[in-house]
Amino acid sequence: MSTLLIDGDIVAYQIAFRTEEAIRWDNEVWTLHSDEKDCIKFIEEWFTTLVADTQCENVIVAFSDKQNFRKEILKDYKANRKDQRKPLTLKFCRDYISNKFKTYVKPTLEADDVLGILGTSKLIKGTKIIVSTDKDLDQITGLHYNPVKKEFYKISKKEADYNFYFQVLKGDSTDNYKGAPTYGDVKASRVLSTSKNHWDTVVKCFEEQGLTKKDALIQARVARILRNTDYNFKKEQPKLWQK
Repeated sequence: MSTLLIDGDIVAYQIAFRTEEAIRWDNEVWTLHSDEKDCIKFIEEWFTTLVADTQCENVIVAFSDKQNFRKEILKDYKANRKDQRKPLTLKFCRDYISNKFKTYVKPTLEADDVLGILGTSKLIKGTKIIVSTDKDLDQITGLHYNPVKKEFYKISKKEADYNFYFQVLKGDSTDNYKGAPTYGDVKASRVLSTSKNHWDTVVKCFEEQGLTKKDALIQARVARILRNTDYNFKKEQPKLWQK
C-alpha cells in the first residue's frame, strides 16, 4: 500500500488565497471577500485530482505547529513574514482539511519536518510518497510527487545530503536565513560539486566570509528538514543537527 504524505500548509494557504475577491462598493470603499463554500469546493477538487493522478487513496496531511523550534536557534528565522497578512479563510481551510483527513501536527515542528520524519521512519507501512512543491523537502530520501508538474521523482540518500549542504551554503531568503554571504545557486553548486567532504567545504566557505564554524552550524540547524534520526520520539523533540 502507498501513502501520500501531503504538505497541508501549502494546500490550505493557496486555496484560502485563491478564494479571496476584492469588492469595490459605491462609496469607493474596498473590502476583501472569501466564501467558505468556495474553499470547500477547491479543497475537494484538489484532493480528488491528486488521488486520481497518483492512483493512491491513502492520504496523510501534515501541518505546522504554532511554535517553531528554529526560532530558538535563530531569532530572525522567518521574521520577514511577521507583518504579512494571512488569507481570510486560512484557518477554515486548515480545519476543514484536518477534519476530513488523517492529520499530524507535532510540537514546535513545521509541516516539512513532520513529512520528513514520516517519510524516513517505519511509522507508516508500505511506500510513502511526499507531496509538495517545496524544494526543502528534496532533503528527504524516497519517492516524491509534485502536484503542479504532476511528476514523480526519487531522491537518493546522496542527493538528499547534497541538497541539505547546498541549502546551508546558499541560505534561504524566504525563510530569512542567509547562509554564507555571496554564495548563490551557481557558486554553491560549483564548490560542492568538486567537494569530497561537504561539511568541511561549507565551513571553509563561511570562514572565507569572515564567519565561523558556529555560524555555519546555526545555519545548518535551521536549514535541515528533520529525518527520523533527527527526532526524539519519546520526548517529541527535535535533535539538533551536529556533524
